[in-house]
Amino acid sequence: MGIKAGDRIAICDENSIEYVILLLALWQIKALAVVISPRWPDKTITSYAAKVNARHLFRSADIKRVVCFDARQQVEAQGYKVLDKEQEVTVIATSGSSGEAKAAVHTWGNHFYSAQGSNEIIPLTSTDRWLLSLPLYHVSGISITVRCISYGAGLVIVNDSDLMQGIERAKATHISLVSTQLQRLLADEKNHVLLRSLKCILLGGSAIPRALIESSVKSGLNIYLSYGLTEMSSQVATGKVAAIDQACVKVLPYRQLKISSEGEILVRGEVLFKGYVAGTKYHLPLRSFSNVIPAKAGIHNKNDLWFPTGDMGQLDKEGCLTVTGRRDSLFISGGENIHPEEIEKALLSIKGIIGAVVVPKEDKEFGHRPVAFIKFEGNPLPEDYLVKCLQADLPRFKVPAAFHLWPQALMSHGLKISRQEFLKMLPRRSNH
Repeated sequence: MGIKAGDRIAICDENSIEYVILLLALWQIKALAVVISPRWPDKTITSYAAKVNARHLFRSADIKRVVCFDARQQVEAQGYKVLDKEQEVTVIATSGSSGEAKAAVHTWGNHFYSAQGSNEIIPLTSTDRWLLSLPLYHVSGISITVRCISYGAGLVIVNDSDLMQGIERAKATHISLVSTQLQRLLADEKNHVLLRSLKCILLGGSAIPRALIESSVKSGLNIYLSYGLTEMSSQVATGKVAAIDQACVKVLPYRQLKISSEGEILVRGEVLFKGYVAGTKYHLPLRSFSNVIPAKAGIHNKNDLWFPTGDMGQLDKEGCLTVTGRRDSLFISGGENIHPEEIEKALLSIKGIIGAVVVPKEDKEFGHRPVAFIKFEGNPLPEDYLVKCLQADLPRFKVPAAFHLWPQALMSHGLKISRQEFLKMLPRRSNH
């Protein structure tokens, strides 16, 4: 097809064996894989591909055609060549506060050191098999693939609806999940024995319900909590849950992390991406910060430039990281600062709640008031009960002024849902 080194090739599809082979083939000829979610509208897909100067756009049928049986045999016969760590290999979409997708470019070194650091706490060997339960158009899916390549482990590819069969059939030893996936698996007690056999269940994403942690610990699962971001090639800090209240998430090797004087999480290291790209231009928004609180792990960097994550957090004396919320989600209610994540965490600690998102609703008296969208495990809990539970942990001004059921339109969405989508779902009139 004339694809050459430096070309950007867009891939838009769900996980498949052919998808993985296409990734490896592109990297071998030093082309970049621009991974795109097939859930995007067609107009968004084509405009994003054009923005990053993608030379080709491969969809499902194209991938099956390009990766023919002979190509699969050739890749298997040749094996995998070691890549130059400076070689650009991926362009991965990440959304900012505006919701518009930014294109993050990563080198092979970024992904390689991400895998190396992960292996320090989650050892992976050639006898292990990691189930690819997260999409390849997300940094988490790419990172799983690179870990398996780096350590000769098996990569298990199944459909999301077939996770337990995939674990059993392929004798998977490791799996990465978001909260919703693990909740579904734990709902059926028949799955517990098989889940206990896994060496690692890496749990990432947004706030994780306390009830989910409790049930996982009681079921004897090997749960690891993780904080990460696309710009840092997936994992930044990870820790195993030893008990319900014992989960210390620490910074992994090849990463550095500090907390700014304003409480923002700052990062850098070998896993930091090359920059955002539009056309031929790159942009890496690094800044100099003073009065920072250092973490104990990481590689020393000579300059004082850091990447601001937009996440707010805290580090204790042991180097354990707690993420408290997003800088851009903060709003003011009656002169008080409101971090929605604090309220969401309190809601998720209530038994029977498996999902919670808090957004600001305009209010004549207070400027804004917090309102909550809640996903219940069973029947909805009474509002007066929710208020009573929250008042035990939160000041009155942080208790939501209204509670709404999780919108059906957002039930089937992917790994992340933007707060903007929930703001659009707000009823014009409050329940109170």
